[in-house]
Amino acid sequence: MVDAAAVRAGLSAAALAFGPPAATPVALRWGLLFDALDGDGDDDYVTAVELIYEGYLFHYRESRTSDTPADARETTLLAGDFFYARGLRLIAARGDADAVGLLARLMAACSQLRSVGAPFTDDDALWAYTMGGLAALRGGTPAVTAVGLFERFDTAVADGAATSMRDMARAEARRLVLRDAAPLERALSGAGSASPLRSAAPVDAGVSPSDPVTRLRHPSRSPSSSPSDPAAR
Repeated sequence: MVDAAAVRAGLSAAALAFGPPAATPVALRWGLLFDALDGDGDDDYVTAVELIYEGYLFHYRESRTSDTPADARETTLLAGDFFYARGLRLIAARGDADAVGLLARLMAACSQLRSVGAPFTDDDALWAYTMGGLAALRGGTPAVTAVGLFERFDTAVADGAATSMRDMARAEARRLVLRDAAPLERALSGAGSASPLRSAAPVDAGVSPSDPVTRLRHPSRSPSSSPSDPAAR
């Protein structure tokens, strides 16, 4: 079993250099999903995942660890880079190049989603899938299978396609070999339920409004704005 208190303490300590600590305890998220899928109770791996997620939150949403002012953009970018690097270093130190590559694909995809103003539910679906991919890699799934979602994502970007990220993640998740896929299925069925549900992009006819699509664009044609996300913690 993962020592969640130790993981929280490590996250909070790492954030002290960037501002006053958050008033509320750190709520772990994707590291716990990874642990449920992996089942090894690997504190260091869960810590690495949560460090990387905290870096993402500093960059795009709201930190769980620090009350750094929202307008202190240079500080939040620096903190995000620090958390990313620290988490990736923990995984790279194990020689797990495939996991590092999968996480790099996740970060690139999230950056693309932010550039087109996609709903944060899309990011959440990618994060949930990636936890399945990491667990599957540790169980022997080939890297080419684990990155399947991101291959489809890149194709959708190149085509400028309108895409339901959650549907795409569900479809690719079925190809992952997991000891128990139920936690991932639950995460993808309600991925990001606290985040905005309306996509800023157009929705194709025949697609249910409860499962929004995002019009993906090549980065050279993408706007730079992202919606606010008050429920990101």
